[in-house]
Amino acid sequence: MKNKFKVLGFVGKRGCGKDACTKYIAENYKAKEIIMSDFISRALRLFYIPQNRKNIPWFITRIRDRFGKGVLARAVIHEIGEDGYAYYLLNGIRLRREVEILRETFGKRFVLVDIVCNDAIRFKRIKNREKKTKQGKDEVDLSLEDFVKQERRIVTEKEIPSIEKQADYAIENNGSKKELHKKLNGLVKKIK
Repeated sequence: MKNKFKVLGFVGKRGCGKDACTKYIAENYKAKEIIMSDFISRALRLFYIPQNRKNIPWFITRIRDRFGKGVLARAVIHEIGEDGYAYYLLNGIRLRREVEILRETFGKRFVLVDIVCNDAIRFKRIKNREKKTKQGKDEVDLSLEDFVKQERRIVTEKEIPSIEKQADYAIENNGSKKELHKKLNGLVKKIK
C-alpha cells in the first residue's frame, strides 16, 4: 500500500448527511467513496434476498456473530490503497471494533469524522428520502419522539454515540449545502 493516501471514516446517525459528505468530497477531490453497507447489499443480491430494514440488520448481525464485529472493516481494507486515490471515504462506520481495526491498519492516515445533525432535521430528511424511495414506510408516519425512540432500538445504531466521541473531527450539518461544502473543503485542507 502506498503511504500518500488518507482514509476518512464517516460516522453519524441516520439522516445526518454522511452520503452528501462523501459524495461531495469524491466529486471534488481525488477520492473514492466506499459505502460500508454495500458489502452487505452485494451479499444479499448474490442470494436473491430482498434488501430491506429487516433483512440487512439480520444478515449483518449473523455475519458479525460468526466472524466478529470487525468483519466489514476487514473487507474494506482490501478496497483501499492500490488504485491511486488521495482519499478513501468510508461511509457508514457503525462499530467501535471497525474503528479499532482501521486505526490499527492505517495509523495516522485514518481520520474519523463525525457528521452531527439535530434530530428534527434528520427526521425530516429521512421522511423525505423514504417517501421518494418507498422504503421504510413505517417511519414516514412516525412522530419525531417515536422516531428517536425507535432509533435507539436499531441494532446497527447502538454504538454510534460512543464512536462519535472518538472522532478526530466533527462537522455540524444543520445548515445549507453551501455551508456543508465549505466545512468539507476546510476539513480536506486540514488533513492534507
